[in-house]
Amino acid sequence: MRRLSLLALACLAAGVALLAYGAATGQGQVTLFIIFPMFTGTGLAPLAGMLLIVAAMFLWFASLAGFTAGSGAGPGSAAPSTPPQQSAPPAASPSRKFGGVVFLGPIPVVFGSDARVSKWMLVLAVIMTLVLVAFFFLVLTLPP
Repeated sequence: MRRLSLLALACLAAGVALLAYGAATGQGQVTLFIIFPMFTGTGLAPLAGMLLIVAAMFLWFASLAGFTAGSGAGPGSAAPSTPPQQSAPPAASPSRKFGGVVFLGPIPVVFGSDARVSKWMLVLAVIMTLVLVAFFFLVLTLPP
């Protein structure tokens, strides 16, 4: 899995280098939209750079998927040479609870690991929506 991570990093570096080359030779232009950098290009170098960056993202996600897929013995693995030893059961750890709010435009999407956390995230989403609407109308009422 480490190889995929390194290959993803190499693709990302090569993609950024090709985008920089395209911008330096006039085949592309870098602009800033709010806080997000945008690149527009018309040549082969910017196209190859963008394709390498997309490939880097896919490779990186694939390497993360490999880390989360357990390392237990599968059907094709060899049997252990020593018999497994009895061990004490692991101590019970408290379960972790999580939740969040994602805004897709003006619409909040709420998620959580259990019903209680989801309800609190819903309350947070309503509060955040009201604050955003209040700021929107405050900006509209300010004199130019």
